[in-house]
Amino acid sequence: MRGLQDGSGIRLVRYAIMYATMVFIAIPIVYVALSSIKTNEEINRIVFFPSGLRLDNYIHVSESKTVWFGFTNSLLVTVLALLLAILVGALAGFAISRRRERIYYWLYLFFLSAMMIPIATNLTSLYVMIKQLGLIDSLFGLVLIYAANAIPMGVLLYSGFVKTIPREIEEAATIDGTGYYGRFIRIIIPLLKPVIITHAVISSVGIWNDFLMPLLFIRSPDKKTLPLAIYSFMSERATDWGAIFALLTVAMIPPILFFLLMQKHFYSGMTAGAVKG
Repeated sequence: MRGLQDGSGIRLVRYAIMYATMVFIAIPIVYVALSSIKTNEEINRIVFFPSGLRLDNYIHVSESKTVWFGFTNSLLVTVLALLLAILVGALAGFAISRRRERIYYWLYLFFLSAMMIPIATNLTSLYVMIKQLGLIDSLFGLVLIYAANAIPMGVLLYSGFVKTIPREIEEAATIDGTGYYGRFIRIIIPLLKPVIITHAVISSVGIWNDFLMPLLFIRSPDKKTLPLAIYSFMSERATDWGAIFALLTVAMIPPILFFLLMQKHFYSGMTAGAVKG
């Protein structure tokens, strides 16, 4: 009773739920990774652990030009879309948080409203716009779509954080002769680093894993992104489950590695947004 009164019992339940959820999420990921080094016979017999370390499946994946094109295209689209979303979102968030005119308040609401509308509801109008711009079967078209989808969240994060930065810092820079964009690049951007990484980590997962937009707008085999490449690879090797699992494992590595490298800044950005926003 005393343990429950001081909160240790509730804490124990929370930890139990957290670890159970972690195991529940990790099991499919571990199973895919282990299946990537199994033979097809072991996969069909639903053997959890492989009998040995086999890299043949990864060799088959590396021999596919479709996979290489998909991996390169996904990496290019993700990086460019994030850079564009971060630049526009940070500039818009900076202006919205510093300007007092009423129009900036309505712009802020406009960006927030975009987060409430699923992108799937605008597919018809989006397709017409991309076609009129001549960006069908273009990776740049995907970059614009993904960046536009990630900008509203960026505006929300950046505008909230910039409001916590003392104006005196910018005023001192102005006295030294630093212009508007100079203050933005030299002062605001370095301070926004944790929030930028938080924005990049959250947005990159959706861009990297998206299947719908490339399916609608990409035609050429050499312009397919990784999800489309996986789909094509599965069609070509319908019974080679080991190679398919190997490709899925390779596809999981970049976002997981990116998060692990940036997790320190990611958590600090989330904390800053929660405490200061």
